[in-house]
Amino acid sequence: MRIQLFILFLPIFFFCKPADLSNGCDPKSKSYLLGSILRFATSDISPSCLPAFSPLDVDYWGVFGGSATVNSMEIYGNELILGGSFTALGPNVGSSYHLDTNSGKIISNFECPFLKLNDIAKAVVSDGSGGYYIAGNFTYARGFQFQNVVHMLPNCKLDFNFRPNPITPPNIYSMAILGDKLYIGGVISSWDGNTRNNFVVLNRYSGALDSMVMDVNSAVEKLLVYNQKLYIAGQFATVNGFGRDRIARIDLLTSSLDSWVASSTQNSTIRALAIGSISGAPALIVGGAFTTPRNYAFALDLNGTLLAWNPNFNGIVDAIATSGSKIYVGGSFTTVNGGTARSNFAVVDSNTGTELGLNYGVNGNVHQVIENNGQIYLFGSFTSVLGETRNYAASIDANTNITREWNPNFFNQFSYPSAAAAFSLDGSRMMIPGSVSTVNYVNRSNIASVYLDSGLPSNWSPSIDNEVSVLHIKRNFLFLGGSFTSISGQSRPRLAAFRLPTYDLLSFNPNVTSGVVTNLISDETNFYFGGTFTNVNGSTRNNVAAFSLDSFNLTSWNPNANNQVSALFDLNDSILLGGLFTNAGGSISTYIRAVNKTDGTALNIPTTFPNADVSGFASYNGKIYVGGTFTTVGGFSNQNLASFQKDTGVFETNRFQLNGGAFYNMFVTNDGLMVLHGGFSSINSTTAQGTAFINLNTNQVTPWKVSQTGVTFHQKQYGKYLFIAGNITERGYEPFSGYHRIDLPKL
Repeated sequence: MRIQLFILFLPIFFFCKPADLSNGCDPKSKSYLLGSILRFATSDISPSCLPAFSPLDVDYWGVFGGSATVNSMEIYGNELILGGSFTALGPNVGSSYHLDTNSGKIISNFECPFLKLNDIAKAVVSDGSGGYYIAGNFTYARGFQFQNVVHMLPNCKLDFNFRPNPITPPNIYSMAILGDKLYIGGVISSWDGNTRNNFVVLNRYSGALDSMVMDVNSAVEKLLVYNQKLYIAGQFATVNGFGRDRIARIDLLTSSLDSWVASSTQNSTIRALAIGSISGAPALIVGGAFTTPRNYAFALDLNGTLLAWNPNFNGIVDAIATSGSKIYVGGSFTTVNGGTARSNFAVVDSNTGTELGLNYGVNGNVHQVIENNGQIYLFGSFTSVLGETRNYAASIDANTNITREWNPNFFNQFSYPSAAAAFSLDGSRMMIPGSVSTVNYVNRSNIASVYLDSGLPSNWSPSIDNEVSVLHIKRNFLFLGGSFTSISGQSRPRLAAFRLPTYDLLSFNPNVTSGVVTNLISDETNFYFGGTFTNVNGSTRNNVAAFSLDSFNLTSWNPNANNQVSALFDLNDSILLGGLFTNAGGSISTYIRAVNKTDGTALNIPTTFPNADVSGFASYNGKIYVGGTFTTVGGFSNQNLASFQKDTGVFETNRFQLNGGAFYNMFVTNDGLMVLHGGFSSINSTTAQGTAFINLNTNQVTPWKVSQTGVTFHQKQYGKYLFIAGNITERGYEPFSGYHRIDLPKL
């Protein structure tokens, strides 16, 4: 967008009369003006006499798969590099997917912001104007509270006039709409404090509960509107006290239970309904888990009479769609017509029920089948259709019978009853409910990079066979440590390096033979690494070691820590170690010790010790801040966070008391803003739930007002922003997988 604005206005600046002054830092000069425009177009925040322009709101792709964790981050040029445990990158969409019906691509977050529903979505229906009603187990949309049902308007905005209030969370299976009413079926006991058994009617404009009551004695799993009638189906036996065996019909003109009663008797749940033409007449086609009156599928005429149509499946039918003389059926069956092999999906004749000889070889269950404009869409647990990769969704052309190029590439499968779909007025877009996950993803194995200006992934894609714990850039080398043993098929146990900017894997192979490398730092001569290991390049190195940056040879530096080294910090002439050790540098050292850079022998820094693990360091204004699980330092109370004077090694009187939970991570800006993460509920007397900002110049504690779900493992500053990473799943009730970006508050 900024580039487009720059191109639009560029001719104006070239053809206008230049200013008299030419000093590039003078606000009155032409060069100052053009330079400022360039910085705006490129979101340049680097130091300059010109103004800085931060990036617009960027949709950074999240990490998925593995433990969906980002352990470490680095910034190189226009790229944010991520290391952790994941198998894919994809947009953080939440549990609803707004897709192009031709390509399967997600509609851009800039064009139509993602709904970012924070829990499972199960049902959707078009509002008839280009918007959608979506229902499920969620409680928030785009960070705003919406209890189980939300309406997205045709302009992609949320409808804040539509605010249903079920109070008791329902389990919604299906929705339908007619006139000013929205019909909801599922497992429901009450709504807005009023008894409503498994069926609810809302005003579609306000979300208010309608006075219409249909007392259904068990789950309603499917709703279908046809010719001013609403067919409901599921597990029930009675409606308003009248016998209705798993299927009933409501007259929507009178809002009353119809006298219509199906002639069939089902012995199990009905899960699918569709209107089709059988022998030239409209019919209700029914699928489910029953074996009477037919095996898993049958048809009724509109009077409720059982028809002869009988495809005879051998397993559950979850979904049915019709197109002309074809009926498309999805489920968990393996045969049709009593013996013809068709796994999970079949196409049968609408007059006879005979399978039409179309074998799509779907290798997993199909839980939803939907028709729109002659295109058939399938959703389920499959990954292949006609031998082509289709992860949990595919589309078939009803005229040519071939698989379409439409390929959204979902990361998670769809389970029944999710994956209902609704379409825009022109049919170019569709909304699909499902689980909180991603779509259009790309494969990435434990390391990846995204562009800072767009949030999209780069093409860099090395295959790392296990978790990356730490990243570190020095001299145009990207160092990484973790529990991996190979990179793109080449042996690199636990420590490796890439050359920047080409991202070529170096031949450097330090061969850390066991354990894990969890932290890396460097000075101008060496890079230092710690973790849990005992041997490097055939030499004994217990839990901490160093390599030369010039030769990439293992140095003789050997502090010989007797247990895990969790944190390293450069003190100019020494290296500060933190961890679980009780001896380092040849001296008793409980959990913390500075060691000489020349030989690794212990120094008398700090002068006293904490009583438990040290896992983090930061510095500001001559003080070293220490975080961990300790509760005392030198016998004096220091709850998880302490500090000592860098020049003397003497711990200060406790300044910050973390109450109610542990220290996780901290970061300090150059001007003294500490960002602190943990399991705490307060710092000193200030309530702070897990995240807080501390002005180290004034000791003022400011809680972060936005909630975050997940533990923070690492943070990286980018201008006035801070990237926060860990096993994060939500920020402000919006899905963010692995990491997110916040604005750093001003001091």
